[in-house]
Amino acid sequence: MKKGLAALLLTGAFIFINCSSQPEWDTVLIEGKISVADSIDSTGDFSGFRVDIAYTKPGTSQVDTLFSYTTKKDGVIKGRVKFPEQGLYPVLISRNGNPIGAIQFILADNDTISFSAVLPDITQSFTVDSREQRAMDDYNRINKNFRRVVAYINAGAVADSAIQDEIAKWSALFWEIKQEHNGTFASNLAARESIRLLSTINKEAMMGALNTSLESERMITVAMDFGLEYVSNKSGVEGGTNYLDSLKRLTKNKDILRLVSQKQIKYNFDSSRVSFARELLTNFKKEFEDDSLAMRWAKIIGYDLNYLAPGFQVPEFSFITQRGDTVNSNSMVGKAYILEITPVASRMYQNQYDRAVVIHQIYRNYNLEILTVPLDESEVTVTAFFEERVKHWPVARLGSFDIKDLIEKFNITDVPTRILVDQSGTIVKKYVAGDFADVLDGLSTIINQKNIGS
Repeated sequence: MKKGLAALLLTGAFIFINCSSQPEWDTVLIEGKISVADSIDSTGDFSGFRVDIAYTKPGTSQVDTLFSYTTKKDGVIKGRVKFPEQGLYPVLISRNGNPIGAIQFILADNDTISFSAVLPDITQSFTVDSREQRAMDDYNRINKNFRRVVAYINAGAVADSAIQDEIAKWSALFWEIKQEHNGTFASNLAARESIRLLSTINKEAMMGALNTSLESERMITVAMDFGLEYVSNKSGVEGGTNYLDSLKRLTKNKDILRLVSQKQIKYNFDSSRVSFARELLTNFKKEFEDDSLAMRWAKIIGYDLNYLAPGFQVPEFSFITQRGDTVNSNSMVGKAYILEITPVASRMYQNQYDRAVVIHQIYRNYNLEILTVPLDESEVTVTAFFEERVKHWPVARLGSFDIKDLIEKFNITDVPTRILVDQSGTIVKKYVAGDFADVLDGLSTIINQKNIGS
Protein backbone atom coordinates (compact mmCIF):
# COMPACT_ATOMS: atom_id res chain seq x y z
CA MET A 1 0.00 0.00 0.00
CA LYS A 2 1.53 3.28 -1.10
CA LYS A 3 1.02 6.47 0.83
CA GLY A 4 2.91 9.76 0.75
CA LEU A 5 4.77 11.22 3.68
CA ALA A 6 1.98 13.74 4.25
CA ALA A 7 -0.47 10.92 4.92
CA LEU A 8 1.93 9.30 7.36
CA LEU A 9 2.15 12.50 9.37
CA LEU A 10 -1.54 13.48 9.14
CA THR A 11 -2.44 12.01 12.50
CA GLY A 12 -3.76 14.95 14.52
CA ALA A 13 -2.64 15.69 18.08
CA PHE A 14 -0.90 12.70 19.64
CA ILE A 15 -1.95 12.61 23.26
CA PHE A 16 -0.70 9.14 24.09
CA ILE A 17 2.47 8.81 26.08
CA ASN A 18 5.43 6.54 25.52
CA CYS A 19 5.20 3.96 28.28
CA SER A 20 8.93 3.50 28.61
CA SER A 21 9.14 1.50 31.82
CA GLN A 22 8.29 -1.92 30.41
CA PRO A 23 10.89 -4.52 31.45
CA GLU A 24 11.13 -6.04 27.95
CA TRP A 25 11.31 -4.06 24.74
CA ASP A 26 9.26 -4.83 21.64
CA THR A 27 10.61 -5.74 18.20
CA VAL A 28 9.66 -4.72 14.66
CA LEU A 29 11.13 -5.79 11.31
CA ILE A 30 12.25 -3.00 8.95
CA GLU A 31 12.55 -3.72 5.21
CA GLY A 32 13.18 -0.91 2.75
CA LYS A 33 15.05 0.40 -0.24
CA ILE A 34 16.36 3.83 -1.12
CA SER A 35 17.34 4.44 -4.73
CA VAL A 36 18.39 7.32 -6.98
CA ALA A 37 16.49 8.56 -10.02
CA ASP A 38 18.26 7.90 -13.32
CA SER A 39 18.09 11.61 -14.07
CA ILE A 40 20.43 12.17 -11.14
CA ASP A 41 22.67 9.10 -11.29
CA SER A 42 22.32 6.26 -13.77
CA THR A 43 25.13 4.14 -12.28
CA GLY A 44 22.74 2.09 -10.13
CA ASP A 45 24.93 2.63 -7.09
CA PHE A 46 22.61 3.29 -4.13
CA SER A 47 25.23 2.98 -1.41
CA GLY A 48 25.87 5.42 1.42
CA PHE A 49 22.28 6.04 2.51
CA ARG A 50 21.92 5.88 6.26
CA VAL A 51 18.68 5.38 8.18
CA ASP A 52 18.60 6.22 11.89
CA ILE A 53 15.61 5.69 14.20
CA ALA A 54 15.81 7.81 17.35
CA TYR A 55 14.24 7.70 20.78
CA THR A 56 14.16 10.47 23.36
CA LYS A 57 13.84 9.29 26.93
CA PRO A 58 10.78 10.86 28.62
CA GLY A 59 11.59 13.92 30.72
CA THR A 60 15.12 14.21 29.33
CA SER A 61 16.91 15.59 26.30
CA GLN A 62 18.87 12.34 25.96
CA VAL A 63 18.45 10.85 22.49
CA ASP A 64 19.26 7.19 21.90
CA THR A 65 19.64 5.57 18.50
CA LEU A 66 17.47 2.47 18.28
CA PHE A 67 18.47 1.53 14.73
CA SER A 68 21.20 2.61 12.34
CA TYR A 69 21.79 1.08 8.92
CA THR A 70 23.92 2.21 5.98
CA THR A 71 23.08 0.87 2.53
CA LYS A 72 25.40 -0.98 0.19
CA LYS A 73 25.18 -0.67 -3.59
CA ASP A 74 21.70 -2.24 -3.79
CA GLY A 75 20.21 0.43 -1.46
CA VAL A 76 18.47 -2.18 0.70
CA ILE A 77 17.79 -1.58 4.40
CA LYS A 78 16.81 -4.54 6.53
CA GLY A 79 16.95 -5.30 10.23
CA ARG A 80 15.08 -5.68 13.49
CA VAL A 81 14.47 -2.74 15.79
CA LYS A 82 14.00 -3.04 19.54
CA PHE A 83 11.98 -0.21 21.06
CA PRO A 84 10.31 0.56 24.41
CA GLU A 85 6.69 1.03 23.40
CA GLN A 86 4.27 1.20 20.49
CA GLY A 87 4.20 4.70 19.06
CA LEU A 88 5.67 7.24 16.66
CA TYR A 89 9.45 7.42 16.29
CA PRO A 90 11.48 9.94 14.25
CA VAL A 91 13.54 8.59 11.35
CA LEU A 92 16.45 10.52 9.83
CA ILE A 93 17.69 9.69 6.34
CA SER A 94 21.12 10.93 5.27
CA ARG A 95 23.73 10.19 2.65
CA ASN A 96 27.44 10.52 3.19
CA GLY A 97 26.75 12.51 6.34
CA ASN A 98 24.33 14.97 4.71
CA PRO A 99 20.68 14.93 5.94
CA ILE A 100 18.23 14.47 3.07
CA GLY A 101 14.94 13.61 4.78
CA ALA A 102 13.10 13.22 8.06
CA ILE A 103 10.07 10.95 8.44
CA GLN A 104 8.30 8.96 11.16
CA PHE A 105 7.52 5.29 11.62
CA ILE A 106 4.81 3.79 13.81
CA LEU A 107 6.63 1.02 15.65
CA ALA A 108 4.59 -1.87 17.07
CA ASP A 109 5.57 -5.30 18.35
CA ASN A 110 5.73 -8.09 15.74
CA ASP A 111 4.90 -5.73 12.87
CA THR A 112 6.78 -5.47 9.57
CA ILE A 113 7.45 -2.07 8.02
CA SER A 114 8.15 -2.00 4.29
CA PHE A 115 9.17 1.29 2.72
CA SER A 116 10.83 2.85 -0.29
CA ALA A 117 12.12 6.26 -1.32
CA VAL A 118 13.81 7.77 -4.35
CA LEU A 119 16.35 10.58 -4.42
CA PRO A 120 16.16 13.52 -5.12
CA ASP A 121 12.70 13.98 -3.58
CA ILE A 122 12.65 11.68 -0.56
CA THR A 123 9.51 13.34 0.84
CA GLN A 124 7.29 12.99 -2.23
CA SER A 125 8.53 9.55 -3.24
CA PHE A 126 8.34 8.01 0.21
CA THR A 127 5.93 5.08 0.58
CA VAL A 128 5.30 2.83 3.58
CA ASP A 129 3.25 -0.24 4.36
CA SER A 130 2.70 -2.02 7.68
CA ARG A 131 -0.15 -3.24 9.85
CA GLU A 132 0.03 -0.03 11.82
CA GLN A 133 0.22 2.14 8.71
CA ARG A 134 -2.84 0.52 7.14
CA ALA A 135 -4.76 1.29 10.32
CA MET A 136 -3.47 4.86 10.24
CA ASP A 137 -4.47 5.21 6.59
CA ASP A 138 -8.05 4.25 7.48
CA TYR A 139 -8.05 6.65 10.41
CA ASN A 140 -6.70 9.49 8.27
CA ARG A 141 -9.35 8.85 5.60
CA ILE A 142 -12.21 9.09 8.12
CA ASN A 143 -10.60 12.03 9.89
CA LYS A 144 -10.10 13.96 6.63
CA ASN A 145 -13.73 13.51 5.62
CA PHE A 146 -14.88 14.46 9.12
CA ARG A 147 -12.86 17.69 9.04
CA ARG A 148 -14.57 18.54 5.78
CA VAL A 149 -17.98 18.09 7.44
CA VAL A 150 -16.85 20.26 10.36
CA ALA A 151 -15.97 23.00 7.88
CA TYR A 152 -19.47 22.75 6.39
CA ILE A 153 -21.01 22.96 9.87
CA ASN A 154 -18.90 26.01 10.75
CA ALA A 155 -19.94 27.63 7.48
CA GLY A 156 -23.61 27.13 8.32
CA ALA A 157 -24.14 24.63 5.50
CA VAL A 158 -25.61 21.99 7.82
CA ALA A 159 -28.98 22.58 9.47
CA ASP A 160 -28.87 22.91 13.24
CA SER A 161 -31.38 20.07 13.56
CA ALA A 162 -29.00 17.74 11.69
CA ILE A 163 -25.78 18.53 13.54
CA GLN A 164 -26.35 16.10 16.39
CA ASP A 165 -27.06 13.25 13.97
CA GLU A 166 -23.89 14.11 12.05
CA ILE A 167 -21.81 14.02 15.22
CA ALA A 168 -23.32 10.66 16.20
CA LYS A 169 -22.61 9.27 12.72
CA TRP A 170 -18.95 10.30 12.73
CA SER A 171 -18.47 9.09 16.27
CA ALA A 172 -19.70 5.68 15.12
CA LEU A 173 -17.35 5.74 12.11
CA PHE A 174 -14.35 6.48 14.31
CA TRP A 175 -15.45 3.68 16.64
CA GLU A 176 -15.52 1.28 13.67
CA ILE A 177 -11.85 2.11 13.06
CA LYS A 178 -11.14 1.36 16.71
CA GLN A 179 -12.83 -2.04 16.48
CA GLU A 180 -11.47 -3.01 13.06
CA HIS A 181 -7.87 -2.20 13.99
CA ASN A 182 -8.02 -2.88 17.71
CA GLY A 183 -4.67 -2.68 19.44
CA THR A 184 -3.03 -0.38 16.91
CA PHE A 185 -1.82 3.14 17.53
CA ALA A 186 -4.53 4.45 15.19
CA SER A 187 -7.25 2.55 17.07
CA ASN A 188 -6.51 4.58 20.18
CA LEU A 189 -6.65 7.83 18.22
CA ALA A 190 -9.97 6.77 16.70
CA ALA A 191 -11.39 5.73 20.07
CA ARG A 192 -10.41 9.08 21.57
CA GLU A 193 -12.08 11.01 18.77
CA SER A 194 -15.22 8.89 18.99
CA ILE A 195 -15.38 9.49 22.74
CA ARG A 196 -14.72 13.21 22.35
CA LEU A 197 -17.60 13.55 19.91
CA LEU A 198 -19.94 11.53 22.10
CA SER A 199 -19.09 13.78 25.04
CA THR A 200 -20.79 16.66 23.23
CA ILE A 201 -24.11 14.89 22.60
CA ASN A 202 -24.52 11.91 24.95
CA LYS A 203 -22.33 11.73 28.02
CA GLU A 204 -23.79 8.43 29.23
CA ALA A 205 -22.94 6.79 25.90
CA MET A 206 -19.55 8.44 26.06
CA MET A 207 -18.84 6.82 29.43
CA GLY A 208 -19.92 3.45 28.07
CA ALA A 209 -17.52 3.73 25.14
CA LEU A 210 -14.77 5.01 27.41
CA ASN A 211 -15.14 2.11 29.83
CA THR A 212 -14.95 -0.34 26.93
CA SER A 213 -11.84 1.33 25.55
CA LEU A 214 -9.98 1.02 28.86
CA GLU A 215 -8.92 -2.46 27.79
CA SER A 216 -5.99 -0.46 26.43
CA GLU A 217 -4.04 1.26 29.21
CA ARG A 218 -3.17 4.03 26.77
CA MET A 219 -6.79 5.16 27.03
CA ILE A 220 -6.31 6.02 30.70
CA THR A 221 -5.13 9.47 29.65
CA VAL A 222 -8.36 9.88 27.68
CA ALA A 223 -10.33 8.89 30.78
CA MET A 224 -8.56 11.69 32.66
CA ASP A 225 -9.78 14.16 30.03
CA PHE A 226 -13.40 13.04 29.65
CA GLY A 227 -14.35 10.51 32.32
CA LEU A 228 -13.09 12.62 35.21
CA GLU A 229 -15.25 15.60 34.24
CA TYR A 230 -18.34 13.39 33.94
CA VAL A 231 -17.80 11.72 37.31
CA SER A 232 -17.00 15.03 39.00
CA ASN A 233 -20.22 16.59 37.77
CA LYS A 234 -22.21 13.63 39.12
CA SER A 235 -20.32 12.80 42.31
CA GLY A 236 -18.29 15.88 43.21
CA VAL A 237 -14.59 16.19 43.99
CA GLU A 238 -14.56 13.11 46.21
CA GLY A 239 -16.06 11.04 43.40
CA GLY A 240 -13.53 12.43 40.96
CA THR A 241 -10.64 11.56 43.26
CA ASN A 242 -11.97 8.02 43.66
CA TYR A 243 -12.31 7.74 39.88
CA LEU A 244 -8.65 8.61 39.45
CA ASP A 245 -7.80 5.97 42.05
CA SER A 246 -9.74 3.43 39.98
CA LEU A 247 -7.70 4.37 36.89
CA LYS A 248 -4.49 3.72 38.79
CA ARG A 249 -5.63 0.18 39.47
CA LEU A 250 -5.81 -0.51 35.73
CA THR A 251 -2.07 -0.27 35.14
CA LYS A 252 1.33 -0.97 36.62
CA ASN A 253 3.12 1.27 34.15
CA LYS A 254 5.10 3.87 36.08
CA ASP A 255 4.72 6.58 33.44
CA ILE A 256 0.93 6.31 33.40
CA LEU A 257 0.77 6.07 37.18
CA ARG A 258 2.83 9.25 37.40
CA LEU A 259 0.47 11.09 35.06
CA VAL A 260 -2.64 9.98 36.96
CA SER A 261 -1.06 10.90 40.31
CA GLN A 262 -0.12 14.33 38.98
CA LYS A 263 -3.67 14.81 37.72
CA GLN A 264 -5.03 13.82 41.13
CA ILE A 265 -2.86 16.37 42.94
CA LYS A 266 -3.69 19.16 40.47
CA TYR A 267 -7.39 18.23 40.52
CA ASN A 268 -7.63 18.54 44.30
CA PHE A 269 -5.49 21.69 44.24
CA ASP A 270 -7.80 23.33 41.69
CA SER A 271 -10.78 22.24 43.80
CA SER A 272 -9.32 24.15 46.78
CA ARG A 273 -8.64 20.93 48.70
CA VAL A 274 -5.14 22.19 49.40
CA SER A 275 -4.39 20.13 52.51
CA PHE A 276 -5.35 16.89 50.78
CA ALA A 277 -3.35 17.88 47.70
CA ARG A 278 -0.32 18.34 49.95
CA GLU A 279 -0.84 14.85 51.38
CA LEU A 280 -1.03 13.42 47.89
CA LEU A 281 2.13 15.30 46.93
CA THR A 282 4.00 13.86 49.92
CA ASN A 283 3.04 10.35 48.83
CA PHE A 284 3.90 11.20 45.22
CA LYS A 285 7.45 12.26 46.14
CA LYS A 286 8.00 9.00 48.01
CA GLU A 287 6.65 6.86 45.18
CA PHE A 288 8.57 8.61 42.40
CA GLU A 289 11.71 9.72 44.23
CA ASP A 290 13.91 8.10 41.58
CA ASP A 291 12.11 9.85 38.72
CA SER A 292 13.80 13.18 37.94
CA LEU A 293 10.91 14.34 35.77
CA ALA A 294 8.44 13.66 38.59
CA MET A 295 10.64 15.43 41.13
CA ARG A 296 10.89 18.55 38.96
CA TRP A 297 7.12 18.65 38.66
CA ALA A 298 6.73 18.09 42.41
CA LYS A 299 8.97 21.07 43.12
CA ILE A 300 6.89 23.34 40.90
CA ILE A 301 3.48 22.27 42.21
CA GLY A 302 4.82 22.21 45.77
CA TYR A 303 5.67 25.91 45.62
CA ASP A 304 2.20 26.74 44.35
CA LEU A 305 0.61 24.65 47.10
CA ASN A 306 2.61 26.44 49.78
CA TYR A 307 2.50 30.01 48.51
CA LEU A 308 0.02 30.45 45.64
CA ALA A 309 -2.91 28.26 46.62
CA PRO A 310 -6.51 29.54 46.54
CA GLY A 311 -7.19 31.51 49.73
CA PHE A 312 -3.59 32.74 50.12
CA GLN A 313 -2.75 36.44 49.97
CA VAL A 314 -1.26 37.43 46.65
CA PRO A 315 2.52 38.03 46.89
CA GLU A 316 3.59 41.67 46.96
CA PHE A 317 4.25 43.29 43.60
CA SER A 318 4.76 46.81 42.32
CA PHE A 319 5.29 48.49 38.96
CA ILE A 320 4.81 51.74 37.08
CA THR A 321 2.43 51.67 34.15
CA GLN A 322 3.23 52.99 30.69
CA ARG A 323 1.07 56.00 31.62
CA GLY A 324 3.19 56.70 34.70
CA ASP A 325 0.81 55.44 37.41
CA THR A 326 2.11 53.34 40.29
CA VAL A 327 0.31 50.05 40.83
CA ASN A 328 1.02 47.56 43.59
CA SER A 329 -0.66 44.78 45.55
CA ASN A 330 -1.78 47.24 48.28
CA SER A 331 -3.30 49.75 45.85
CA MET A 332 -5.37 46.99 44.24
CA VAL A 333 -7.09 45.94 47.48
CA GLY A 334 -10.81 46.62 47.02
CA LYS A 335 -10.85 45.47 43.39
CA ALA A 336 -10.80 42.02 41.84
CA TYR A 337 -8.22 41.66 39.10
CA ILE A 338 -6.31 39.34 36.82
CA LEU A 339 -2.55 39.81 37.01
CA GLU A 340 -1.06 38.45 33.81
CA ILE A 341 2.69 37.89 33.57
CA THR A 342 3.85 37.08 30.06
CA PRO A 343 5.80 38.25 27.04
CA VAL A 344 3.27 39.92 24.77
CA ALA A 345 5.24 38.30 21.94
CA SER A 346 4.01 34.91 23.18
CA ARG A 347 1.91 33.29 20.46
CA MET A 348 -0.45 31.82 23.05
CA TYR A 349 -0.91 35.21 24.72
CA GLN A 350 -1.74 36.79 21.37
CA ASN A 351 -4.20 34.02 20.57
CA GLN A 352 -5.87 34.52 23.96
CA TYR A 353 -5.89 38.32 23.83
CA ASP A 354 -9.29 38.74 22.19
CA ARG A 355 -10.81 36.43 24.80
CA ALA A 356 -9.21 38.51 27.55
CA VAL A 357 -10.69 41.67 26.05
CA VAL A 358 -14.18 40.14 25.99
CA ILE A 359 -13.82 38.98 29.61
CA HIS A 360 -12.68 42.45 30.64
CA GLN A 361 -15.55 44.17 28.86
CA ILE A 362 -18.11 41.89 30.49
CA TYR A 363 -16.70 41.78 34.01
CA ARG A 364 -15.57 45.39 34.33
CA ASN A 365 -19.22 46.00 35.21
CA TYR A 366 -18.33 44.02 38.34
CA ASN A 367 -15.27 46.21 38.93
CA LEU A 368 -12.80 43.69 37.48
CA GLU A 369 -9.41 44.94 36.29
CA ILE A 370 -6.67 43.31 34.25
CA LEU A 371 -2.99 44.15 34.79
CA THR A 372 -0.34 43.11 32.28
CA VAL A 373 3.29 42.72 33.29
CA PRO A 374 5.25 42.08 30.06
CA LEU A 375 8.39 39.95 30.15
CA ASP A 376 9.62 41.00 26.72
CA GLU A 377 13.19 42.14 26.22
CA SER A 378 12.25 45.38 24.47
CA GLU A 379 9.73 48.12 25.20
CA VAL A 380 9.46 48.50 21.44
CA THR A 381 7.92 45.01 21.23
CA VAL A 382 5.34 45.84 23.89
CA THR A 383 4.49 49.23 22.38
CA ALA A 384 4.13 47.74 18.90
CA PHE A 385 1.77 45.05 20.17
CA PHE A 386 -0.60 47.52 21.81
CA GLU A 387 -0.34 50.07 19.00
CA GLU A 388 -2.12 47.54 16.81
CA ARG A 389 -4.85 47.11 19.43
CA VAL A 390 -6.86 49.24 21.82
CA LYS A 391 -5.15 49.15 25.22
CA HIS A 392 -7.99 48.29 27.60
CA TRP A 393 -6.06 48.05 30.89
CA PRO A 394 -2.81 49.10 32.59
CA VAL A 395 0.43 47.69 31.21
CA ALA A 396 3.65 47.75 33.25
CA ARG A 397 6.60 49.71 31.89
CA LEU A 398 9.70 47.60 31.40
CA GLY A 399 12.35 48.44 33.96
CA SER A 400 9.84 49.41 36.63
CA PHE A 401 9.76 45.95 38.20
CA ASP A 402 12.24 43.20 39.09
CA ILE A 403 11.71 40.41 36.56
CA LYS A 404 13.69 37.81 38.51
CA ASP A 405 11.83 38.58 41.73
CA LEU A 406 8.49 38.40 39.94
CA ILE A 407 9.30 35.07 38.31
CA GLU A 408 10.34 33.59 41.65
CA LYS A 409 7.39 34.95 43.64
CA PHE A 410 4.79 33.77 41.16
CA ASN A 411 6.63 30.57 40.22
CA ILE A 412 6.56 31.33 36.50
CA THR A 413 7.32 28.07 34.70
CA ASP A 414 5.26 28.70 31.57
CA VAL A 415 3.60 31.69 29.94
CA PRO A 416 1.15 33.26 29.94
CA THR A 417 0.72 32.95 33.72
CA ARG A 418 -2.30 34.66 35.22
CA ILE A 419 -3.38 35.10 38.85
CA LEU A 420 -7.03 35.81 39.60
CA VAL A 421 -7.26 37.85 42.81
CA ASP A 422 -10.42 38.83 44.69
CA GLN A 423 -11.31 42.15 46.31
CA SER A 424 -9.52 41.31 49.55
CA GLY A 425 -6.24 40.49 47.81
CA THR A 426 -6.78 36.73 48.12
CA ILE A 427 -5.78 34.35 45.33
CA VAL A 428 -8.75 32.69 43.64
CA LYS A 429 -6.68 30.65 41.20
CA LYS A 430 -3.48 30.58 39.19
CA TYR A 431 -3.83 29.89 35.47
CA VAL A 432 -0.87 28.72 33.43
CA ALA A 433 -0.85 28.76 29.62
CA GLY A 434 -3.99 26.97 28.34
CA ASP A 435 -5.57 26.91 31.82
CA PHE A 436 -6.95 30.37 31.02
CA ALA A 437 -9.90 28.68 29.31
CA ASP A 438 -11.23 27.92 32.81
CA VAL A 439 -11.05 31.50 34.10
CA LEU A 440 -14.82 31.98 33.84
CA ASP A 441 -15.32 29.45 36.63
CA GLY A 442 -13.11 31.53 38.90
CA LEU A 443 -14.88 34.74 37.97
CA SER A 444 -18.24 33.14 38.66
CA THR A 445 -16.99 32.14 42.09
CA ILE A 446 -16.06 35.72 42.85
CA ILE A 447 -19.42 37.03 41.67
CA ASN A 448 -21.32 34.43 43.66
CA GLN A 449 -19.37 35.37 46.75
CA LYS A 450 -20.07 39.04 46.01
CA ASN A 451 -16.40 39.82 46.36
CA ILE A 452 -15.95 42.10 43.40
CA GLY A 453 -17.99 44.99 44.63
CA SER A 454 -20.07 47.41 42.64
